[in-house]
Amino acid sequence: MLFRWIIKLFCFLLAVLGIVVTGIMYTKLSFIDWPYLIGGAFFLAVGIFVPVQKKN
Repeated sequence: MLFRWIIKLFCFLLAVLGIVVTGIMYTKLSFIDWPYLIGGAFFLAVGIFVPVQKKN
């Protein structure tokens, strides 16, 4: 149970990091660094779809 919370939190932190890096690069350099954007979207989706509780 604790392991799933850690995975969920880690995925959300990586998603925020990827989206922030993409935003900074876009505002400073006027282009989007696609690997960071794709990574942020991927980790956000994983963080949303990882179940926290086991289904009985």
